[in-house]
Amino acid sequence: MTAPEPLVVLHNLEIRRGGFRLSVPEWKVPPGSVVGLVGPNGAGKTTLLHHLAGLAPRDAGEVRVLGLDPARQPGRVREGLGYMSDDLPVFDLRVGELMAVLSGYYPRWDPSLVSDLLVRFELEPGQRARDLSKGQATRLRIVCALGHRPRIVLLDEPATGLDLAGRRRLLEAVLEVVQDEERAVIISSHQVADIERIADRLLVLARGRVVAEGSTPELVGEGQTLEEAMMRWEMGGAA
Repeated sequence: MTAPEPLVVLHNLEIRRGGFRLSVPEWKVPPGSVVGLVGPNGAGKTTLLHHLAGLAPRDAGEVRVLGLDPARQPGRVREGLGYMSDDLPVFDLRVGELMAVLSGYYPRWDPSLVSDLLVRFELEPGQRARDLSKGQATRLRIVCALGHRPRIVLLDEPATGLDLAGRRRLLEAVLEVVQDEERAVIISSHQVADIERIADRLLVLARGRVVAEGSTPELVGEGQTLEEAMMRWEMGGAA
């Protein structure tokens, strides 16, 4: 049986921002996977997610997201991709009005899914975006990212403002939406326990370079946590 085509393919990616340089020689994201993007602050995680979402250019290399170049075809890429970050701005509208506006941008917008997510995340259609708490705004951004049932979901610090129970409910909802074998999730979070619990693959970055990549069980190993493994990698143990 032929293996399905990867949803994300990177080859010799180079992105330079001032004195910072992100370098990813090779990386593929197969459908049906949940990939944890981990590393210390300044490792290049957000830079990578921005480029995959078509929000930032690259300096060199080849990148394909859903078979498209995010630098040259950002609009088409975002039709099949959901992106969320904790600082992503949203229109200052009522929640229901915002959902109506977004539905006009996405042919695959799913009103039933959106209604279910709003109830699950305890968001009222009549609430204004500017009146939401930090945690409520986080949940609203997740709904915006998932409403069109994207094939790829990019989450940059999705747990901001949420307690432990809230983080778990949010991640469970994301996994339910993308649980079929045609979709993938790439999630960056400082909550490494959450990453370890849900990610079947990891891409570990440090100082703009790939430190480790592969399946979570193989990279972390038995008898240690992801946090402990990250400490070892940053000390050079897996370089």
